[in-house]
Amino acid sequence: MAKTDITEDALLKTDLRTLWSETLIDLLHDAVKGDWSDKAIQDIVKELYNKGYKTEQLITMLDKKIGPEAATRLARFVI
Repeated sequence: MAKTDITEDALLKTDLRTLWSETLIDLLHDAVKGDWSDKAIQDIVKELYNKGYKTEQLITMLDKKIGPEAATRLARFVI
């Protein structure tokens, strides 16, 4: 087996990034499901784009978790 050079700090940073991404996704669900402002939704989407998420991924996640109405609302901002 090859030895890896992953340090504990690198693992912690990866875990923190993952947690932050999951938090953003939860916020996006709440924002689209609730009556959050369009600007708030746009800000969350921009941050998720910066984390490497694609439009199709976000729409699929919302469609599965909340339903097609939520995915349609998100599509207004990204298409």
